[in-house]
Amino acid sequence: MIKVEKILVPVDFSESSKKAVRYGVVFAREMGAELYFYHVINQRIVDAIHELSVKGYKGEFLEVMSKVISDRENELKVFVPEEWREGLKVNFLIDQGKPGKAIVDKARDLNVDLIIVGCQGHSALGGLLLGSVAQYVVNHGPCPVLVVHPKEKDFAE
Repeated sequence: MIKVEKILVPVDFSESSKKAVRYGVVFAREMGAELYFYHVINQRIVDAIHELSVKGYKGEFLEVMSKVISDRENELKVFVPEEWREGLKVNFLIDQGKPGKAIVDKARDLNVDLIIVGCQGHSALGGLLLGSVAQYVVNHGPCPVLVVHPKEKDFAE
């Protein structure tokens, strides 16, 4: 018997990520697991915001970061439809840093049993395909990792 009590689903708002969210919901429902939807604000974005604030652009760094975090929390809750969450124990988490390392560290900290990640997502530059995060998570994750492809065979209903 497979015992999965905690599932971590990294979300970068890409199509692959959307499919990973759906898989996470199906697995959590089937296994009675707690779900963690996790978004990492890429450190490059944080550094860029800080640099702009240092150069005198409108807004203090902490105010701008607070707004970015708040916006991402709202986007994350919209990205995971409320009807999908019904009857499940769901957590939304936001951090900043290098996405691959942050995901692995969060999985370790939460002691998750499974990570479900999209195979390709968006880079901090937006729209560029980046498979290195999923690869890092597969290679360094503290638990099994399910990598889902946006257009391949689907078995989650």
